[in-house]
Amino acid sequence: MKGKLISAAVILIVTGAAIYGVNIWSLVESKRQETLCNTAQQHMKALETQARAMAAGLTVEAYAEAEKAEAGKLVKALDTAKNQAEVDAVIDEHATAIKAQIVAEDAEVESRGEQPFLGQKMKEQKITTDVSQEFKRAEKAVAEACN
Repeated sequence: MKGKLISAAVILIVTGAAIYGVNIWSLVESKRQETLCNTAQQHMKALETQARAMAAGLTVEAYAEAEKAEAGKLVKALDTAKNQAEVDAVIDEHATAIKAQIVAEDAEVESRGEQPFLGQKMKEQKITTDVSQEFKRAEKAVAEACN
């Protein structure tokens, strides 16, 4: 009888330890997956910023400063709004300004063309192949790490 009790106790202890171990492993694996996902997303955001800066013909630092200044103007305008109507007006005005800027940039690019007689060619800053490939790898890493 004593042997059966000891055997049952050992089985319960081993089973409990195994369940505890699986739970701890699952918790650690979940935390590791979350960390991998966050890291992949941060890398993706950094690459997006780098690509936007390259497309704008700016350094990453200059692009970040320009973006910060633009966001600061919007935040200040929203802070001074007194009611929902004024907030909506600020947002509409900002959206209209962005659309106008895009239209103006597109028109400038189309009107420039190439002027070889002046020794000028349209300057295009494009996203380099290595950044493009890194961007694709980052998208894949985010998809794998966050699913």
